[in-house]
Amino acid sequence: MHHLATTKTNLRSFRKDLRALEREVGFSMASDTGCCGITLAQCHLLLEVEQRRRTNVTELAGALELDKSTLSRTVDAMCRAGLLCREIDPASRRQQIISLADQGGAKADSINTTCDGTYRRLFDFIPARKRAAVVESIGILAGAMRQMRNTPEA
Repeated sequence: MHHLATTKTNLRSFRKDLRALEREVGFSMASDTGCCGITLAQCHLLLEVEQRRRTNVTELAGALELDKSTLSRTVDAMCRAGLLCREIDPASRRQQIISLADQGGAKADSINTTCDGTYRRLFDFIPARKRAAVVESIGILAGAMRQMRNTPEA
């Protein structure tokens, strides 16, 4: 075999570790955001709007890789719940600007505080000299998985 990761033993070990990681991330996400009273999808949307400050459904759909109609329904529900605001873009009357409502900003702050604490504690279990490598590896893995999902098989 040409590459270490292509051996059957290494591939199966990698898959096993990814399944374990998926379970652990699922447990962590459920406990981190469950206390905030919103779904994981709403959490991702809220944090994306917070990061962008003012955005639109098209940008959000691209960033979250969701179809616009599904995202629009979620945005509508979050506007009704007082978490997001929607206003007409003065530069383009056909476009709507999405931003955080005060309650949404408070919820995003709460989520960030909770998650930052959880992940700060997680880093305590990773040797200091390996933390940068872990952060880099997670980014590489997420990018590779996204690229594979978006690349049709030959």
